[in-house]
Parts: sequence; structure tokens; C-alpha cells
Amino acid sequence: MTKETRSDRSDDKKNTSVKQPASAGTASAGGAKEPIKPGKLVFRLFLFFVMYIVYKFLTETILRLLTAVIVPAIAEDIGGAVASHLIVYQTDGLDIAPDWSAIITGISFVAAGLMIRSKALEYDGKYTPKKEYDKKFALLTGLVTVSLAVVLNILIYKLGIAALSQSYTQVAEEQYSCSFIVGLLVYGLMTPFSEEFMFRGILYNGLKRMYVGYAPLIMCSAFFAIYHGNGIQGIYGFLASVFIILSYEKCGRLGICIMIHMLFNISSYVLTYMAEGLENAGLWTVFGLFLAAGAAGAYLLYHKKEDKKVSSDDKT
Repeated sequence: MTKETRSDRSDDKKNTSVKQPASAGTASAGGAKEPIKPGKLVFRLFLFFVMYIVYKFLTETILRLLTAVIVPAIAEDIGGAVASHLIVYQTDGLDIAPDWSAIITGISFVAAGLMIRSKALEYDGKYTPKKEYDKKFALLTGLVTVSLAVVLNILIYKLGIAALSQSYTQVAEEQYSCSFIVGLLVYGLMTPFSEEFMFRGILYNGLKRMYVGYAPLIMCSAFFAIYHGNGIQGIYGFLASVFIILSYEKCGRLGICIMIHMLFNISSYVLTYMAEGLENAGLWTVFGLFLAAGAAGAYLLYHKKEDKKVSSDDKT
């Protein structure tokens, strides 16, 4: 009787020592719960986003003002050729050269991203568990990313959807006014590096503290779509965000989000330059090839391991 009582007591102690999963609106750090009111958490996420936007805006504004003030004053010292890459004189006054304007935008994005980087990595470490993955996962993810980007861009181009949005046309004209290499650097590398810290690092992980299931994925993707400010980029951004988050959950590394976002942007930027040079039949051929490659990559990425697991379970 005494042994059974002691055993029961020890079992009760073991049961009470088991960590309980954190519920919505709570954070678990070192096994201790930290209750957080949803309203406070929403305000915190909103504050991070405002800080991100304001910091980017201030950085960009300061760099543009410094360019407009300093470059004309030292134009003779640095040489006309160098100055022409920084500023141009229009009929209505001075303007910043397209390449330097794009670089300023890229610098402001990177500065804003670095400002919130530590918090994004903190959220990443706390709320998205790290999982094992191999090079095959990264390669297949890259294949699906590029294929999805190519397929979506060709559809937008061939169906004439882009012409329906004036705001998208203005954004495209601005992004493609700079040289190809500069555009690739700024919009293919610098912008995704920054945005992933904000949207997947902080926003998505923050939403996971309040909601379960697919709600954080849908909400983060919807906000990312609205953030782009026009319907064309909004649809593209929503679909891209969904795939980014699904891949993020499979490996738990924020770096995979940055990689996918970069591949999306690079593929889109390169394809825009190539599309005008391809004939109608050639463009649809590219569409078919990438559609098939993407479908095959997605199958291997999301179903092959599950099929193997089922077969091994049947054998046992």
C-alpha cells in the first residue's frame, strides 16, 4: 500500500512537471508562460511595422536630400561623368539619376531591415521550431520558386492584366528605369532581405502567438499583399507569401524565406527583360516547361517523403 502511494505521488509529480503548450496570446520561454493580452500584442506588431516604414522613409529622405545638396556643390571636384551618375538636370530642375535613386531605395530597405533584425531573429527562434532539412529540400524549393515566378509573370504579361492597374504601371516604370544590374541588386537582393525580417520574422511569428492553424499564414499573406499597394503585385505577393510560409514551416529557418523571396524577385525581374524579346510561341513554351518543372518539384517536395513514410509503416 505504501509503495503504491509513493508511486502514485511520483507519477503525479512527473505529470505536473510536463510542459503544457502555450495557448493563444501566451509566450513560452524556458518553460515559463508569459501571458500577453492580444490587444497589446497587436499594438506591438503594429508599432514594429510603423518603425520599419518610418525608418526606411527617413533614411531614404536623408540620402536624397544629401545627394541634392552635396553633389551639385562638389560636381567639379568629382568630375562631370561621376556627377551624372548621381544627379541629372531636367527642364524643371535637378533630379536624382535613376541608378543612384534605386540604390538609395535599396540602402533604405537594408537599413530598416537591420534595425528590426535582432527582434525578427528572436521571434524566429522562439515561435518557429527548427527542423532538419537537406540540400535536396533547398534545391527543390528553389526550383518550385523560380517555376512559380515564371508561370505567374507570363500569365500576367500574356493576359494583359498589368495594363489594368495604373499604380502597377507606375511602380514598374520606376523599377525598370535603372540599369539591369542595379535593379537586380536592389529589387532582387536588398529589398527581399529587408522585407522578410518584417513580414515573416516579426509579423508572421507574432500572429502565431495569437492564432492557430492557417490563420497566421492567411493574415500575414493578406497584409503583405496590401502592403504592395496595387492589385497585380498584391495577388503575386499573396501567393508568394503563402509558399514562403509553407517552406518556412517545413524547415524553421528564416534564411529560407529570404532565399525564396530573392528568387521570386530575381526571376520576375529577369523575365520582364526577356519577355519582350521572345515570340508568342516561345513564351508559351517557356510557360509549359516551367509549369511542368514546378509541378514535379512540388510533388517531390511535399509528397515523396510522406509516401515513403506510409510504405514503411505498412511493412512494420
